Parts: sequence; C-alpha cells; structure tokens
Amino acid sequence: MLPRGPSRYPKLPPHLAEQLRRVTPSVDRGITYYPCCVRLNDGTKLDRVYVVAEIPFIKIWGVYPDQDRGKAEVLVSNIASVEDSPTRLPAAFANQLYRAGESGMGYSLFTAIFKSSDSSVQSSQAYVTGGAVDFIDYPEGKGPKDVVRVLPHVGRESNYMHGPKYYWCLYSE
Repeated sequence: MLPRGPSRYPKLPPHLAEQLRRVTPSVDRGITYYPCCVRLNDGTKLDRVYVVAEIPFIKIWGVYPDQDRGKAEVLVSNIASVEDSPTRLPAAFANQLYRAGESGMGYSLFTAIFKSSDSSVQSSQAYVTGGAVDFIDYPEGKGPKDVVRVLPHVGRESNYMHGPKYYWCLYSE
C-alpha cells in the first residue's frame, strides 16, 4: 500500500545527499539501492545499510521496515555520514542478479566466482539471500575486488551461505 499524506521519513540533509551521490547504486524493478556503510551520530560505524527512497521501497516491498519483524531499520536522523559499503557485492554483479530475477518466491540463489592468487584456480561460493542481493559474507581472504562473475540461480546442491543481516534507511525525495 502506497503511503498517503505526508512522508513518514525526512528528506536527506544536503551533506548526506551529496555523499550518497558518490555511491554506485544497484537497481531493481524501479528501486535504486545504495548499499552503504554509515557513521551514526554517536560515532558507531554500521556497514550493510541500504539507503533507499521511501516511495519506491514501498512499491516493491509493500511494508515499512518497522512493520516487518524480518527487517532492521536505521533512521536518517541518526546518521552523520554515508559512504559506499566496503563489503558490498560490486554493483555490476548485483545488477546482473537483479536482472535475472528471483530464484524462487522471495529469494535469490546464486554462486559468486572469485579469483585467486594462482590465476589458474578460481574458487566459488553459493549464496541464498532474500530479495536484496547486495550484501554477502565473503569467504576467508576474499572481498569485493576478488569477484570475477556471478551465476544466477546456480548453487542449489552446494553448501550455500545465507545472506547476512542488513539494515534499511528510508528517506523521502
């Protein structure tokens, strides 16, 4: 249900809007995701935060984060700064997974292929996430720069990892 009347969320303060413009987003079905690491007003650094406009979020997800016990939320008013998440799946790969669509009702299954120090050997890890795919736990010694490709809908028979906990931060446009 789309919100009626005033927004539940404030606009991004100018300094946060400027910082967010430096984050490469991923896009799925009309929603632009900004996978971020945020610094809270109390100095705490919190990684794995999706900063997303309210209306597109509600159109896709259908419920506010605070109305879904499976979602965690960070309020714009608690954020001092935002930057690109250092642990996100690179945007090109996240966008490829979004274009491939869900693997089943409410989930995505995929395998990430990683380069190794020995260029002849690649490693892989299968993942199952909810509808948002940008955040994964990387195998020991691997990170975003090691991803060389993703295989949508591949890994059903593998020892897959579940997506990690992440947060939503909604704002009005």
